[in-house]
Amino acid sequence: MPSDESSLSVQIDNTIETIAELERRALAGTSHQQRAIEWFTHEVGRPRSVLFIVGFVVLWIAANLALPRLGRPPFDMPPFYWLDGILALAALLMTIIILTSENRIGEAEERRSRLHLQISMLAERKAAKIVQLLEELRLDTPSVPNREDREAQEMTVATDPHEVAEQLERRTPSRGELPET
Repeated sequence: MPSDESSLSVQIDNTIETIAELERRALAGTSHQQRAIEWFTHEVGRPRSVLFIVGFVVLWIAANLALPRLGRPPFDMPPFYWLDGILALAALLMTIIILTSENRIGEAEERRSRLHLQISMLAERKAAKIVQLLEELRLDTPSVPNREDREAQEMTVATDPHEVAEQLERRTPSRGELPET
């Protein structure tokens, strides 16, 4: 229901609530580990993380260069093999974490795409039925001149998604094909 302060229509507000409910259901289906990974990815994917990493590297190098001047042995001599290992491990972990997040996001996008396709196909069938009913009404109304409308006749038939997919596949070049000249 729209709030008292909302200027949205009830229909739009209901649509927003339906979308929010779909998102809540999708989030409810994610594990605690997945949510923790996505939270971590969200937090690390901020500009301050770049500053932190650069600061860490600068401090590591500065400390290792300054320790010999203070009479102490450096914990990682140049070319900084330990730093290289730490950064490589961090990069590997971040890659896995990002892929884990992307996998779930991709699955959610796939579900949304299927839902969108189903709704589009239903809307197309409804539109075809409306055109069919209008054509019948036009033919049944004596005051409307009777004329043949091929486009309206074609629109009364719902599109076969299998035929459309087949035609798209046949007419659309694949990525590996060279364009015909």
